[in-house]
Amino acid sequence: MAINTTSIANLLRPGLAAVFGDYPMYPSQWSEIYSVYDSDKAVEIEVEMRMLGLAQLRPEGSPTAVDTMGQRITTNYTHKYVALSFNITRQALVDNLYKTKFPLMVRALKDSMAQTKEILGASVLNNGNNAAFPIGDGQPLFSLNHPIDTGVVANTPTIQTDLTEGSLEAGLIAIQQFRNQAGLIVQTKPKKLIVPPLGQFVAERLLASAFRTGTNVNDISATYNLTAVPEGYRVNQFLNANNAWFLLTDANDGFKHYVRESLETDVYTDFQTDNLLAKAVERYSFGVSNFRAAYASYGP
Repeated sequence: MAINTTSIANLLRPGLAAVFGDYPMYPSQWSEIYSVYDSDKAVEIEVEMRMLGLAQLRPEGSPTAVDTMGQRITTNYTHKYVALSFNITRQALVDNLYKTKFPLMVRALKDSMAQTKEILGASVLNNGNNAAFPIGDGQPLFSLNHPIDTGVVANTPTIQTDLTEGSLEAGLIAIQQFRNQAGLIVQTKPKKLIVPPLGQFVAERLLASAFRTGTNVNDISATYNLTAVPEGYRVNQFLNANNAWFLLTDANDGFKHYVRESLETDVYTDFQTDNLLAKAVERYSFGVSNFRAAYASYGP
């Protein structure tokens, strides 16, 4: 439906004290989580390999043990179009008395596109404990049972807990025990903490204090003094689990944002109606290939 004179009736009359509705938006938050890659295909496919396992003791006179390598986990990134448009009649444009105060149309489109991207980016974390949204290994992103050749690996606690000194330390230790497909312990380091708005105050106390908080002793904060989370914490306004917290790691091939077509905007006038039409469109995907890229708890 076109924006017509009825839609902006008050903007056709003199004497308005203010015209508002265009608000500042939060800066990009998905970019704190994802690495960005360009794509030239409809679907990007990534494969995790199983490398060699542990060496074996060889008894005297016995043959050397033989191991194998091969592909294990496949992750598909299917790019989808995200788009929005509007149109406004010629009369509504011509008769508007407050053109300089009327919200910038293209900016409004970009704001809508940007916030949609934030929601889609956050959805990977929001759905990270939901079995209906499996990653390449068939498990949800945060699971106790990520399959490897020698068993399973967990990147979430057995009992979901709030963000506390103890739960954070348990997560930091678990990250150091991540294993590859062959069962070898791999060097994985925590990088940053992602929390919803409700968690920012706890995160600040845990990561910014040189001493333990909430105790009557003068112990140092081990997390602070070890610089265990070197990039600190970030607040993501689009996380919908108030008690959730996410420790991102330096694991390779983790959270990825593939850009198939960058944001494009177009404005043109319809020949028959003289209506002004504007649209924005882009095509991309969000996902994660390596569950070792994060450890998370969704709270009790």
